[in-house]
Amino acid sequence: MSARLNWRLRWRLSAMWALQWGITGAILTYLPLYFTEQGLSKTDLGMLMAVSAVGLWIAPFVVGQICDRWLATEKYLSIAHFVGGVTLLLIPFVTKLHAETGQHFGALMALIGLYAAAYLPTIPLASSLSFRHLPDPDKQFGKVRIWGTVGWVCSGLALSLWLGRDDANRWAIETFPEWEVQLVNLRATLGWVAAPSSSDCFRIAALLSFSLSSFCVFLPATPPARSTKGAVAPLRTLNMFRDPTFSVLIAVSFLLAVVVPFYSYAVPNMLEQRQFTSHWVPAVMTIGQISEFPALLLLPLCLKRLGMKTTFAIGMAAWLVRYAAFAMDLPEWILLTGISLHGICHVFLIIVIQLYVDSQCPSDVRASAQNLFAFITMGIAMPVGFLLAGKMGQWCTGANGVTNYQIFFGAPAILVLLLLLAYCRWFRLVGGDDPQEVDEPTVPLGESMS
Repeated sequence: MSARLNWRLRWRLSAMWALQWGITGAILTYLPLYFTEQGLSKTDLGMLMAVSAVGLWIAPFVVGQICDRWLATEKYLSIAHFVGGVTLLLIPFVTKLHAETGQHFGALMALIGLYAAAYLPTIPLASSLSFRHLPDPDKQFGKVRIWGTVGWVCSGLALSLWLGRDDANRWAIETFPEWEVQLVNLRATLGWVAAPSSSDCFRIAALLSFSLSSFCVFLPATPPARSTKGAVAPLRTLNMFRDPTFSVLIAVSFLLAVVVPFYSYAVPNMLEQRQFTSHWVPAVMTIGQISEFPALLLLPLCLKRLGMKTTFAIGMAAWLVRYAAFAMDLPEWILLTGISLHGICHVFLIIVIQLYVDSQCPSDVRASAQNLFAFITMGIAMPVGFLLAGKMGQWCTGANGVTNYQIFFGAPAILVLLLLLAYCRWFRLVGGDDPQEVDEPTVPLGESMS
């Protein structure tokens, strides 16, 4: 029997995740549309999204050392999200300068890099904080992490409703004519508020960032786990690569992370090219986040019944299916089905590996270990993927501005197919393929793989 999840701990971790991913939900799905609207080329867009990973170049060496040895994790999170909020307010200002003068692109890249250095390391830190306090992370992490999905969906919908508030108001009046007077009065009441702007995505994200910075005072105390085995925590995590299973899984995750950015880079613009109104693209893309609900709830069962290897393979297969769907000129409902696979794609890959990494490393270097994984995937592989996506997007776009997404998504689909076949054919877990071994309370996930 696993220990009971205390309600006080549960709501605090849940609120942390809701705000953590609410920040991302407010900007990530709209970012390509915003920068394209400001006149940036597809190559420039790829460069900006690639430099966003710069924060993870220092994360395993600086942030991991700080939180594993010197500073409580919740205090670091508070400082990082405050800095992130300030940076988010500056980004649209510099973007406007670049759009008007054609200069200051370097300053824009520097701000994106600074925000990445503040925000991105907080994702693995939030995971390590949760793993440290949850009595049974394998079974309970999904129950608190699912609120991150709620935060993403709510912020994405709020952004779309704000940007398209006039359209939403007209639709509401046509759909509910009996409420016309109240809806007209509501529109008049909001008349004193400035008209919606595409840069409001950054302001909404900044508000959430400041809110999370303040909320960190309520998080459970997570002081550094003192250890006499080595003062430099990040260096100890490198010993984990002596395990062949760990090394192969990280290598597979690296290759997958190269093709993942094609989704964030291209799907918003693809939806707009398929006649979806740009204001409502964030709302449409929340379909992917909504699918995380069943995926998170099914994860413990899949780990128990299927084992880690098969669960991970299902996540890879989901990426293959969605890219294949995007690469074909199919009806919109097929396109939306591909977006809806996001839950399986994310949960059955990223979260499975996070649980595995947490179970494989000593307790006093868990922040460093999670940041090491983030550094390899999001800090190295994803920038490469964004740069490739930028070059490929430029190459696949004709003089009329229309992008050939059949070729654009066909290439990563083939790569994922080859990787999935190789993984299923040659990757083996010593004792780890038995589904029952994965879920035994006395054996953490992945322990039998050593």
